[in-house]
Amino acid sequence: MRHVYLFPVCAAVIGFLAGGVGYVASYLSFHPVIVALFTFTALYSLTGINHLDGLADLGDGMVTHGDSRRKIAAMKDLAVGTGGVGLLVFGLIATYTAILSIAYISPLSLFSALVVGEVCSKHAMLTVSLRARAVHDGMGSLTIRHTTPARYLMSLAITLVICTTLCEFPAGGVGALVVSTLAALLLREEAKRHFGGISGDVIGASNEVARIAALVTLSGVLSWMHS
Repeated sequence: MRHVYLFPVCAAVIGFLAGGVGYVASYLSFHPVIVALFTFTALYSLTGINHLDGLADLGDGMVTHGDSRRKIAAMKDLAVGTGGVGLLVFGLIATYTAILSIAYISPLSLFSALVVGEVCSKHAMLTVSLRARAVHDGMGSLTIRHTTPARYLMSLAITLVICTTLCEFPAGGVGALVVSTLAALLLREEAKRHFGGISGDVIGASNEVARIAALVTLSGVLSWMHS
């Protein structure tokens, strides 16, 4: 946790591997629908389901009626409710759809988008954590405690370099970073309204939300640039 500013570097490795799977599948002339499936599977095989679990818990907490204590208790409940299932299904569909839309453009576009999208998603976790109030002790509070302004700026610098260097169109990389950061800030405000602060589930959910925001942004930019 003393090296949270390296989150984007780890993300770049994940993006290279998942994007590489998509690139190879495209090169082998698989249909874009199958290319997106391979890429989607590789992405979650590499990252696991921890952040998806956070997205599901966030959904349960947000739809629970009552004060912040009841909402936090719903987030910590091991059972998954309707809100969790709904947000989880939406997140998975949105992620796959965004990947699919880019897979139709070109193999290089898919590769670069996966790297940039993953880097933006990891930086978004620090955006949510910066100077946040932890609602309870755990991995979330550790992340918040170690996300200092200096480390955040280091992460931002690394993210910006990767987004402008590896994105097929540098302006698109910057756009993905801006939109994903705004999505993270919006999620942070919603979490404060519902729970009174930030938890590990909220930080994990921000990874999924920001990735979707970045990939959708890149899909729009790349479609426009290739048209």
